Amino acid sequence: MCSERIQRAHVEASKQPTRDGGSVVQPIQDQQVYRHVGYVMNGREDVAHRVGPFLKSAIAMGEPVVIACPDPMASALAAALGSDQDVHVVPAEPIGHRPPDALAAIADLVDRDLPGDGRRLNLVTGPGRQDAGSSWLQFEALLNHVLADRPVDHLCLMTAVEATDTAAMARATHPWLLTDAGLVPSPDYRAPEELLREVQRAGEPDPLEATEPTLALVDLDDMRVLRRALNRVLAQSALSPDAAQDFVLAIDEVTANAAEHGIPPVDVRLWCTPERLLCAITDHGACFDDPLVGYGPAHGDMAVGGMGLWLARRSVDSLTASPADEFGDGCTVRLVVNA
Repeated sequence: MCSERIQRAHVEASKQPTRDGGSVVQPIQDQQVYRHVGYVMNGREDVAHRVGPFLKSAIAMGEPVVIACPDPMASALAAALGSDQDVHVVPAEPIGHRPPDALAAIADLVDRDLPGDGRRLNLVTGPGRQDAGSSWLQFEALLNHVLADRPVDHLCLMTAVEATDTAAMARATHPWLLTDAGLVPSPDYRAPEELLREVQRAGEPDPLEATEPTLALVDLDDMRVLRRALNRVLAQSALSPDAAQDFVLAIDEVTANAAEHGIPPVDVRLWCTPERLLCAITDHGACFDDPLVGYGPAHGDMAVGGMGLWLARRSVDSLTASPADEFGDGCTVRLVVNA
């Protein structure tokens, strides 16, 4: 069953005004199965006043609603919707965790509650941690990629934050917006791969790379040497033993991938500070240019292999790839862990 309220919004949005004041009706294209809706709240409003009618229309169509928001917001929304058997309140997901972990948690929640009879699921999340960095922006953008094939209307609640332009970030990462005028398409929505590529390139090269590395292994040809050196250095770092082992796993996976699919030599450099750690792995092969790769298992069988980037992403706070030099030659993969 398609969501009529989204279809109606799309019909209205297709009537785009022309520059001379006229109106032209654009052809309506099929929407993605996953429909990501953003709503930026001010600090004083009653969230149920705007969100309640949106969710009630879903209930009226027989679609279940799952509320995964912190209290008291979850309680206020549940009270506004009444005691309907299709309304479920669940613990808020850990949106503040690393993006791959948070994405996996949201996907698990959707798969657990998604109806198996053709109905859509309506999911409400947030407001979560909205920092001034890029983690939240990347997480919201990646939802459109990771959940693309799920029949879900996902309403993300966000609060305006002084340190960030929340409204602009919401428009860039949500194809749909809930506004005073109702549900409207975002005029500034950007495809996840385009947005992520821009965010990642803005942070390269990392400022730490202008300093002397804590560890440098040039023309590496023995993974055992790498692991021993990493364990020795990271034992003296600000990371916990578990976090250090996760970092070693991520570096090992990416280095092995460079050795297998890249062109030697493979160089590994590590920088350690009390705040964060950076590992740059460089080979002379072609660089992969897909910022979405590795945000889901390549397949379901761990024994087959081919899941190194997925494992690495879940072990670090950031994993990016870019050409190794200004001429586009070689590939450098950067792994960052916040201490």
